[in-house]
Amino acid sequence: MKKQPNKTKSDAKPKAEPRENTQENRETEKQSTDKLAIIWRSARRPISVVAFGILLYELLEHFPAVMKSVKGFFALLTPVFIAIAIAFLANMPMRFLENRVFKKWDKKKLGLKRGLCLTLAMLFVFAVIAAVLLLIIPKAAESITTLAAGFDGYIAGLTSWAASVWDRIDLAAEAEEIIRDFGQDILTHMKNYVSTAAEGILRFTFSVVSFAVDLLLAVVISVYALYNKEKLMFQFKKLIVAVFSDKTATNMLDICSRANKTLNQYFYGMIIECTILGVMTFIAMRLFSMPYALLISVIVGITQMVPIIGPWCSGAVGALIILVTDPPMTIWFIIALLVVQQLEANLVYPRVVGGAVGLSGIWVMIAVILGGGLFGIAGVILCVPVMAVLYTLVSEWVNRRVEQKRYALGMRDKPPTEEEIRAMTD
Repeated sequence: MKKQPNKTKSDAKPKAEPRENTQENRETEKQSTDKLAIIWRSARRPISVVAFGILLYELLEHFPAVMKSVKGFFALLTPVFIAIAIAFLANMPMRFLENRVFKKWDKKKLGLKRGLCLTLAMLFVFAVIAAVLLLIIPKAAESITTLAAGFDGYIAGLTSWAASVWDRIDLAAEAEEIIRDFGQDILTHMKNYVSTAAEGILRFTFSVVSFAVDLLLAVVISVYALYNKEKLMFQFKKLIVAVFSDKTATNMLDICSRANKTLNQYFYGMIIECTILGVMTFIAMRLFSMPYALLISVIVGITQMVPIIGPWCSGAVGALIILVTDPPMTIWFIIALLVVQQLEANLVYPRVVGGAVGLSGIWVMIAVILGGGLFGIAGVILCVPVMAVLYTLVSEWVNRRVEQKRYALGMRDKPPTEEEIRAMTD
């Protein structure tokens, strides 16, 4: 018989630890983990407050540098913003063509259908923009040339008109002197401007070339985005669902959907409203035989896109143009414009724009101040719908918290539903 090899101590199997010790170690680890969790929960809020305070202090301490960096970053994204605007404008005619005109096309031709509708929509948008520019630029150039050529005559006529009006109160000499000094000041500023025109022309040329490059890139980006909009939306939703929890992802997608709806209602409504206001202004000016009716009505319609500031600017520009050409007609222009704007504000705006905004005047003013101060003219235009979305979300959060506290105190029978919260906000 073969002898069994002697087993050394190293070959021997380690003895299993007692079951009681293993269970005790697990309980000890669990208690340590629970203690760490309790410590973190109690310290999380103070740490967050301190971190937020430090971040806020550093932000305020270096606010000019931060804003300069932010504006530089947004300047780099100018083609993207222009592309979003173009895609936003072209999406409506493209959807109309797909759902109405080419609705019966075979599903196998979806790519051809999308390409054809996209091409027609882009041509329509650029045709409208070109028509507006061709309408404004020649008239504006003609008006400026006429005003500049007859400036001395306008000053003399304005002086004569002021003298005839103020002669009854013996202020004709003072009025004539004030108007003459005003005209001389304007001529001096114009001469100073002409002396630096070469530098201004160079800067203008560079700006035009830069804008042309940005516009070309924006067209390419907008065409790609519109052609593949369903795919891009799916990828965006997929990213949100993958990164965030189910509840957070659902809330974020709901916010994006409501923001998109608000922006669509607001801007499409504003385009229609501006068109109606421009037509109403043109009709009113033609009825009273006012000069430069087409130019001023186009200015009034375009500047209506800018809340609060736009109507005042268009009224001031129109009144100034009429003042130097036909002074007695200025009062009638101001009255007619006020009547037209009141009709627009009380009849057209509520029906066309509807409840897309729902903000009081004070919130609109705050939005305009913040948007203009941070992002310029683009911020002024975008501030109202963005503020409307934020106002709705904050209102829903406040109503939800109030109703939950009422339920906790026994002041209502069941917890509030999302439908009830939104009904309270509306």
